[in-house]
Amino acid sequence: MCLILGDSTAIGTASALAAQGIRCEVHARVGAPSAEIARMPRSRSPAPLALIALGSNDPGNPALARNLTTLRSRTTAFRVTWLAPYHARASRIVAAVARSFGDTVIQLSAVPTADDVHPASYRPIAAALDWKRLSENWHHVSIGSARPPAPGTTRPTPVPDRQATVLVME
Repeated sequence: MCLILGDSTAIGTASALAAQGIRCEVHARVGAPSAEIARMPRSRSPAPLALIALGSNDPGNPALARNLTTLRSRTTAFRVTWLAPYHARASRIVAAVARSFGDTVIQLSAVPTADDVHPASYRPIAAALDWKRLSENWHHVSIGSARPPAPGTTRPTPVPDRQATVLVME
């Protein structure tokens, strides 16, 4: 249902979401710079909700905007939210990239911190995402694909390795 990409702030947010019973596919590493996550392979499954939390570990990187844009262009979630780092320059870059895609931004500067990198608690971020409420409104309908009929048969042969997921929001 959800995908989380990023650094230690992504991992902390994933833990806070897990405490709410929300399990996400997570591609994050403590200390990860934006280029590392931007090079990661695409998600194995489509997710309607995604969080990108990067920029804290390379705020002075001249390629930060390019790395974030590359990552975002490969992220196909219906709703993408960004965590803008405490560092002012990185926060401005994250917000600009997010705006260019029409995404939502959560400013970490609005959350108390002890080290100017990590929130003192990730619960306010999980609450701001509101994924628990959103995930309760999604319903999955799986549609298996089929091969064309084999010669001499009239029914298609099911193919289990191809599948579409249709998400309906009520």
